[in-house]
Amino acid sequence: MIDVEKMHCHANEVANWLKTVAHPERLMVLCQLTKGEVALKELQQHSSLGQSALSQHLAVLKAHKLVSFRKQSQQVFYSLADKKAKQLLETLQDICFENKDIEKRK
Repeated sequence: MIDVEKMHCHANEVANWLKTVAHPERLMVLCQLTKGEVALKELQQHSSLGQSALSQHLAVLKAHKLVSFRKQSQQVFYSLADKKAKQLLETLQDICFENKDIEKRK
């Protein structure tokens, strides 16, 4: 049975998380990071945004504690900072890609 009180306490937190993830560019970055750590250069290659705009989106993701980063020499690497986020993103990918595969078979 669903604990409505517990759900109510976390509803704002979940809604804010979903708002953050709902932007297409941020969602693409997060989905790339479900596979593991990714270099900033690679994220830029897969983005339609310029460097400045991508950096702003990454700053939003960092502020919401969804991604973390590390520097190695001149390179910056990003990774998911939250296991629950990874689980949810992987589930979302499974659902979306599963539906696309079904549509292709029709």
